[in-house]
Amino acid sequence: MNENILYKFLKNKPSLLDYDDELKLIGIMTKLPMSWLIKNKDEFICALGQLIDSHTDGGFLFQEECDDIIFDNFCEWLREVNNKTGIATLMYIHNFEPKKLDEFRKSLSKDENTDK
Repeated sequence: MNENILYKFLKNKPSLLDYDDELKLIGIMTKLPMSWLIKNKDEFICALGQLIDSHTDGGFLFQEECDDIIFDNFCEWLREVNNKTGIATLMYIHNFEPKKLDEFRKSLSKDENTDK
């Protein structure tokens, strides 16, 4: 398997990824075998950090409810990575949990429905 698959994907991307690239990166990451993650831990953590920066800096604004399942599954996968590899990924999960985004969506909806 390609040793630098995440670095190559991110090589010519801006520091803050487009939402579509966030989804592509999640797709690439979740298909990697656990043995690859262990062997390439630094590359994985670096890519995960860039994904977090992109998502928390505005990518989440493009996340529609139909995409929530992608992020739910990604959070579950991060738990699995933590359990199977010992790579500390649990601290990153809160950045992707749709539950947090639901609260934000509800506050926006509430604001839109109040008289101005």
